[in-house]
Amino acid sequence: MQIHLYCMCLNEEKIIPYFLAHYRDLITKFYVFDNGSTDRSLDLLAGDERISVAQVATQADSFADTYTSLMNNAWKGSRESADWIVTAEMDEHLHHPDLPAYLGHCRREGVTVLTTVGYNMIAERFPTDPRPLWQQIVRGARATAYDKPAIFDPQAIDEINYGHGRHGASPSGRVAYEARRQVKLLHYKSLGLDHVCERNDILAQGLRKVDLAERHGEHYLRNRAETRADFETIRAHARRVPGLRLDGAPPEPILEDELDLLSRSGLFDAADYLARNPDVAAAGIAPLMHFCTFGWREDRSPNRHFSPSWYRRTYRDSVAEDMNPLLDYVLTGERLGRFPAPHFDPELYRAAEGLPVGVSPLGHLLATERAARSGGEPSA
Repeated sequence: MQIHLYCMCLNEEKIIPYFLAHYRDLITKFYVFDNGSTDRSLDLLAGDERISVAQVATQADSFADTYTSLMNNAWKGSRESADWIVTAEMDEHLHHPDLPAYLGHCRREGVTVLTTVGYNMIAERFPTDPRPLWQQIVRGARATAYDKPAIFDPQAIDEINYGHGRHGASPSGRVAYEARRQVKLLHYKSLGLDHVCERNDILAQGLRKVDLAERHGEHYLRNRAETRADFETIRAHARRVPGLRLDGAPPEPILEDELDLLSRSGLFDAADYLARNPDVAAAGIAPLMHFCTFGWREDRSPNRHFSPSWYRRTYRDSVAEDMNPLLDYVLTGERLGRFPAPHFDPELYRAAEGLPVGVSPLGHLLATERAARSGGEPSA
């Protein structure tokens, strides 16, 4: 199967080894358009006959327009020789456990355009491990902006008609999409705050008059404090990407499932959380969403008998550093008899109250306290 990849390059020496490690066993021909790299990018791309590098200057005072035009037209040179076209930035790694097999399935089903499921991947620092990134960085925030039509059949598609950033397209020709999307796009830009700032500085230098006037790439102009805030937001929403797992790591629900599990557990006291965190109340943020994304990291307690920092410190050998401690308690900790805080032994409470298996001791305590405050009977 002939799969040709088209991409741009501008001082990408740090990511190129990971780009090649990810795609070298999949792509049969790389077409790289270099926009004036001054680092070791061109040296790293040299010596492989499958990689063709062409120099491209920014046209019409707009890098965004130049890039969009290239992605909309350059691939047509592969129309007669490629079975599939892939368009991706060097930090956009398309992931499927057996993409050639899936593309064969798509061909048999008549599919001609594949749209990815996007994730904004994150790490605390840029990696040094040479393995493909998906084998070592597995956490990311779901990002619909990266749901890109990144793979298509060049013999079926007449025009791909990408918009700026390839975030959307209006293909023409024999267009047939998958019934269910199966390919992930793992965007590996947020590999440490320093790396994000470094890349923003590089890419900002490539913006031209039209880009600035039309606000294309304006996020490259954000200062370090603003970039740090963006980074923290990605980290807060990041969860283990479905299908990616480090060796021995337990499964982790996606954010939507985490919210549902904790809501149904009865262990999150929204009224108490807002009462003790007036800033959250003033901001109008849903209390459970705030706790799951930022609150537990800031040691804000989900109820009067759970201490996030104490739980993480006490059970640090068993609880992943990036795991919401209340979620761990709901999924595993309570069943194993872990304390939610130093003043509450769930198993002694169960025995004292005669609670049957399946009833949460902490949940029962919280329900009893709520009932006492309202003058009613506990519901748990």
